[in-house]
Amino acid sequence: MRTIQAFFVLVCALCAAGMPLAAFAEERSPNAPEQSPFGTIQPLGWEACAAVTGGDVRMRLNPERNELVVNVIDNEYEARLGRIPPKEVLVFEVHNRVVATQSAPFYPASREGRMLASQGELGTRPAQFPEGYWSITTVRERNDRYGPYFIGTNAVGLVEVYRKADNGAMLFEGVYPDTGYALHANSKPFNVSKSYGCIILKQEDVAKLAQVLIRDREENPAAVQKIYVPSRSLMEMR
Repeated sequence: MRTIQAFFVLVCALCAAGMPLAAFAEERSPNAPEQSPFGTIQPLGWEACAAVTGGDVRMRLNPERNELVVNVIDNEYEARLGRIPPKEVLVFEVHNRVVATQSAPFYPASREGRMLASQGELGTRPAQFPEGYWSITTVRERNDRYGPYFIGTNAVGLVEVYRKADNGAMLFEGVYPDTGYALHANSKPFNVSKSYGCIILKQEDVAKLAQVLIRDREENPAAVQKIYVPSRSLMEMR
């Protein structure tokens, strides 16, 4: 009897405060937006949470594409917001010179490109590393002339695609999205080496960068590792 009376008193108090009884019957899903005096609050996704709670490695290629600045950010909240300096800043000499060819590998990033690739061997005219803000997807050892490490990204660019005719001519097939853009080294001298669009570092530098990324991910598996590639137009505006 006392339990019933207590419940009745509680309900009356809530009604007096303006809270509708329907609030007791409302079922809220775990991801439903929360209501506040300031409006609807949308829950953060996993990537957004990681950007606040985890460490970070932020890389930026300059518009001239000959310098890569790497900021190693501490996992403290203030550091992630940029209120205190990075715990480490590295600067590497790089280049993004591409080979003049129509026979570079094609890594299709669209359904149309994959269908075209299934019809026979294709080649591409390499394009420079795509502009944008991209994630580091893999860091692994590489034991060929492009080693000692391969740093993969999720960058997607557009390339001209060609098919080799029976007479040896390269027939233009169109422009398609292409993946496979990475950061790595080259066994040829740095000042003359070229790539199919990847960013080229010196061997000792790519090894140092790889260790920074590996250590950062070991300390925090949710760490955000990004590379920003600005528009070449920024260089023209200077």
